[in-house]
Amino acid sequence: MPEGPEIRRAADRIGKALVGKTVEAGSWPFPSLQQADSLILGHEVLSVTSRAKAMLIRFSSGWTMYSHNQLYGRWTVHLKATDPRSNRSLRAEFLTDKHAVRLWSATDIVLVPTPEENAHPFLARLGPDVLAESVSKSDLLAHLKSKAVHRKKAATLMLDQRSFAGLGNYLRSEILHAAGVHPDDRPCDLDEATLKRWADCIKSVTVQAYEHNGTTVDLKVAEASKARGEPRRMWRHAVFCRNDRPCLNCGELVVRLRYGGRRLDYCPTCQPSSRSI
Repeated sequence: MPEGPEIRRAADRIGKALVGKTVEAGSWPFPSLQQADSLILGHEVLSVTSRAKAMLIRFSSGWTMYSHNQLYGRWTVHLKATDPRSNRSLRAEFLTDKHAVRLWSATDIVLVPTPEENAHPFLARLGPDVLAESVSKSDLLAHLKSKAVHRKKAATLMLDQRSFAGLGNYLRSEILHAAGVHPDDRPCDLDEATLKRWADCIKSVTVQAYEHNGTTVDLKVAEASKARGEPRRMWRHAVFCRNDRPCLNCGELVVRLRYGGRRLDYCPTCQPSSRSI
């Protein structure tokens, strides 16, 4: 499933094609978009943004199209005359004077009045959006200390969108490794310096993933790993998908754990449990 950085990059790409443009034609075969002809067609696109893993496209009609890619959704942007040639199911199509923007295969799409979008069930439950410019490292530190999360295991709260919105599986492993936090540790188990480092890494690792197409390590480290012939799923990261390989920091073998059936990769040396210190 795409994580916050991937959806934000998709929003940037879609925004370049749509913002300031009038939707001249389109197709909206998804059942929840039956009002699209009156609420989208002929209206200007005011903004395209993301919140956590959701996409929000706002129109001059005063309505917003909310979508969540979930596992299979995908956005494409082409010149208007380009044949998309996709085997996926078309959900929404926006045609401007130059571009064709299409959403394929997603199953969570709805039109809502823009003033009421924050009341959408998914958006209403979200915690701080890690990529939002308005959310600082200090805000994240305060949230780690809050009663809502301070007794949750790191492995759990890093995937809980009510705790930190926009994080997913690869970011969970990478943030905890960069912060030196064991997956079973809770914020209440840790000292102030570790909590501050954890909050800093939540922001910095996620921003780096957004700015560098999912790469969470220093770019020179990534290039060196790539030059050694490592596949893309490995050279982009410090521990995620590097299980049973030496940690790039200490040389200890990276270990794979599973929480709720989802994989988490970590280094036992770089991320010792607070209970063993």
